[in-house]
Amino acid sequence: MSIKTIEVMCLPCPKCEQLRDKIAQVIKGIEMQNKVKIPYEFKHTQHLKDISKYSLGPSQAPVVIINGKVEFAGRVELPVLKMRLEAVNRM
Repeated sequence: MSIKTIEVMCLPCPKCEQLRDKIAQVIKGIEMQNKVKIPYEFKHTQHLKDISKYSLGPSQAPVVIINGKVEFAGRVELPVLKMRLEAVNRM
């Protein structure tokens, strides 16, 4: 299974915009490394009431959901994000 959807759940702020840019950079790096195109859908959910369906609270934002599975809640480290996206792409 490759990366199909990436969703970030948080209120709009500069950190979330940076996170979106970081995700795009990591995806481009994976595409260049593997010489493939990853057609994924990016969503930014700004309604924190939706966060409860993942058994999380608003204080745990930002939440990064890859292919419907919560991968990060709270702090998102770029090296860990890269490793996780590479792993999901290999599945």
